[in-house]
Amino acid sequence: MKYIRQDDTIIALSTPLGNGAIAVIRISGEEALSILNPLLKRTIRSTDARKALFNEFISSSQSVVDQIVTTFFKSPASYTGEDVVEISCHCNPLIINRIIDEIIRNDARVAEPGEFTLRAFLNGKMDLSQAEAVAEIINARTRQSLTQSLRHLEGRFSEIIAKIHRQILNNLALLEINLDFSDEEIEVLPVREMAEKMTGVIERIQGLLKTYDYGRLLQEGVKMLILGKPNVGKSSLLNVLLARDRAIVSEIPGTTRDYIEATMEIDGLAVQAVDTAGIRQTEDTVEAIGVQLALAQIESSDIALCLFDAHRPLDDDDHALIKIIQDRLQDTLFVLILNKSDLKRNAKTETAIKSLNLPTVRVSAKTQTNIQSLKRTIKKQLIHDQSMETEEIVVTSARHKQALENTVRSLQNAIAAMEMNASEEIIAVDIRLALDHLGEITGETTSEDVLNHIFANFCIGK
Repeated sequence: MKYIRQDDTIIALSTPLGNGAIAVIRISGEEALSILNPLLKRTIRSTDARKALFNEFISSSQSVVDQIVTTFFKSPASYTGEDVVEISCHCNPLIINRIIDEIIRNDARVAEPGEFTLRAFLNGKMDLSQAEAVAEIINARTRQSLTQSLRHLEGRFSEIIAKIHRQILNNLALLEINLDFSDEEIEVLPVREMAEKMTGVIERIQGLLKTYDYGRLLQEGVKMLILGKPNVGKSSLLNVLLARDRAIVSEIPGTTRDYIEATMEIDGLAVQAVDTAGIRQTEDTVEAIGVQLALAQIESSDIALCLFDAHRPLDDDDHALIKIIQDRLQDTLFVLILNKSDLKRNAKTETAIKSLNLPTVRVSAKTQTNIQSLKRTIKKQLIHDQSMETEEIVVTSARHKQALENTVRSLQNAIAAMEMNASEEIIAVDIRLALDHLGEITGETTSEDVLNHIFANFCIGK
């Protein structure tokens, strides 16, 4: 997707489709008023900026399309930095489409996904990390992820990046002063001290990078698999975690033949739970396919809950699940659950499960016993450093993580060059490269292809 022209006027619906009370249509561009005014009963003047005006939208055939409210935001005091008009009309698709069609006939065009925010970025209303935060806010699924996204939109993450940028730039300036006076053998800042300053910058960036695993979980959510043999209580546990009936619960083994997905929140983390077909050997073709689908889900899961019946001896199906766990210990987080703990405990089963040396919780899905303890265990496995939850700013974007890692690598190369007594010219190359990598976060050095990719993932109208 190419964003070439920025001098035309764009239009899009900025509220969800469907019937409702009010819809908001947004127009942005230098010709916004000249395109819209011929279609209004009451002309919007430049002096009407930031006033909500009752109006009527008139079609090209001079018929009234709808009674509307218009709000004009004059450049540069608008979201995009251009002249913007927001039209509030009745939320009927027939009215919305008629208004948009009439405005397009007057020489506007439908906005591309994210184009309003792209224009805000290009016009200096926000940097790239703030623009990305707009999409994160729209897609946030928990209060914690929304809070972090709002902090990014406010520019708090950008402020940290700007401070690191200034520190690197100051070192580059001192290095270039050394270079200017190299013939006179004057050293403004000894190389050893400069290396120490660079090391301090690296430590600051690495501190940010440590927050990424937590930030990724906040932003992307968690995929949690529920595994176990038939009739061990997987569907019952899913329903308890959801606090509603989502999966069919039956005493008949093999009731769940395909996997069932449901979303929930566990202490601030958005979780996509997947209840799978029972793990067992079966001659039922459909059920066997369900088992294979369950096993295929493990590779893409962040964590797997493995259920065992706490009051019965382990059987062949249990041992098959244990083998699956042992084969995937290096790649998957597991929490073992001894379910049906409201019944008489089987000591051998409990001993065998605990011998696996994995986090183990005794619960009863039927009586909802120890469910909160299970939730705490799940979260502890996902977030090893609980102090991350108190961090004011965390890195939530894989793009930002990569840019920070590249910055660290370039600074480490610069320090290595200093230790080898390389010339200031060679050292400066790596430092400038570090600045370029850091600039990718805020958009100072970001390529057009990256911009196209970022904004193409926005919704139309934002």
